[in-house]
Amino acid sequence: MMGNAHLAFGTGSFLIATSLAGHTPGIIELAAVALGSLIPDADHPRSKIGRWLPGISHFFYYIAGGHRGITHSALLVIPILIFAGWLMQEHNSQLGWFSSGALNESLYGVGYLAMLAFSFGFLSHLLGDLMTTEGLRLFWPLPLRFQPSPLRSESA
Repeated sequence: MMGNAHLAFGTGSFLIATSLAGHTPGIIELAAVALGSLIPDADHPRSKIGRWLPGISHFFYYIAGGHRGITHSALLVIPILIFAGWLMQEHNSQLGWFSSGALNESLYGVGYLAMLAFSFGFLSHLLGDLMTTEGLRLFWPLPLRFQPSPLRSESA
């Protein structure tokens, strides 16, 4: 998938998920999900985010495994999922999901929602890449490619 497709897929699915949860996301959440949907491609110098972060993208592309290397692997996904899960558990004990009006008004609530939105965008990026013919090397640095989706997009 290309950058604009990742943005549309990540942001669109986030808006659907938050709507189903009865939550209207703010601008910070939308920016966070957009960033999260692009950041895994920071490992490619010609990607949308790679052009914004040339030093980082060159490091990942030429030194740390290339495109769809560590930034698309379980080595990075698992800590993000653990952190997002911890945030959800911590938030639930503090304020009670989206039922508190204070959530959107507190610094804690804005940070929590932004990190959750970023995680959502990041994971949507990987889900989108799973739908391509290239698939993902989820167990990077092993060369095994994971391609479970019966649907395919021909863009890389």
